[in-house]
Amino acid sequence: MIVLNVARPAGAADPVELAGAALAAGLDGVALADSPRLFPDCLVETERVLSATPARLAGPCVLSLGLRHPAAVAGAVRTLDAHHPGRLLTVVGRGESSVRNEGLAPPSLRAYEASLRTLRELVPASALLLGAASGPRTIAATAARLGGVLIDAGADPAVVGKAVALARSARPDVPVWMFVRAVVTDDDAAADAAAAPVLGSCAARLVQAPDWFDVPAALRTGVAAVADAHDYRRHGTAEARTGRDVPAGADRFVRDRFVVTGERQAVAERFAAFGAVGVDGVVLAGALDGVLDRLDDLGRAVREGLTKDGR
Repeated sequence: MIVLNVARPAGAADPVELAGAALAAGLDGVALADSPRLFPDCLVETERVLSATPARLAGPCVLSLGLRHPAAVAGAVRTLDAHHPGRLLTVVGRGESSVRNEGLAPPSLRAYEASLRTLRELVPASALLLGAASGPRTIAATAARLGGVLIDAGADPAVVGKAVALARSARPDVPVWMFVRAVVTDDDAAADAAAAPVLGSCAARLVQAPDWFDVPAALRTGVAAVADAHDYRRHGTAEARTGRDVPAGADRFVRDRFVVTGERQAVAERFAAFGAVGVDGVVLAGALDGVLDRLDDLGRAVREGLTKDGR
């Protein structure tokens, strides 16, 4: 299964229309970002998309448990699943821009695990329920407590394979999906422009677990500078980079570790590698510049790559 993550500012695009574009490009549906100061309400828009389109899957991604109580989330998921059985995708997480923009810190891992247990108790098995996770502790805890993981571990097949293996070591039958920032590009300049809106949030993941992501010691200060230069009030836009200095080469390192770029065949080969390590489904980041312009090419590349592995 392949879905497009819709992360467009309120009023900038209609999620129903974007869902139609995703389906026309051969994708299976859409996932809707949750950040109240930036995007339309993801639960309301999920109902609109599922009612107005034949999408096989749609739902919130990533629904913030840093802002929303798990019992309230479970109630919404049960209701949507009752109206649209078998078509609901729900991805929850600790929160990123959603909590930062309210001056809050993401919940501790212990508190997050408690929320996951509550969700698992209250959400029916018929609804596909995943927890977003980047670092090793969160991946293992999510697999064990929730029973479904959306790994956000970058674009290096070796690291992705390590993340998939860790999730399944906690629970062998766990569904493992992958959040991927990918865009078909013709040259490095286009790749740099496409990746710019998301580099800071990607760098933050590297900073939180540098050993897990195999960040060389000489680059760690530069990667931290990329993370510090990200303005979460403009998350997912070209204006997300502040005026702070970033060492030469740091942006490119983050891009290469977290963003799949290149011509269609190169993108397809990378997704074949992801399929080979056991990825069950893909959520494509919609915030990259050029994704919608070349969505047909991207959809074909991803499908071709995953099909090579029989997925």
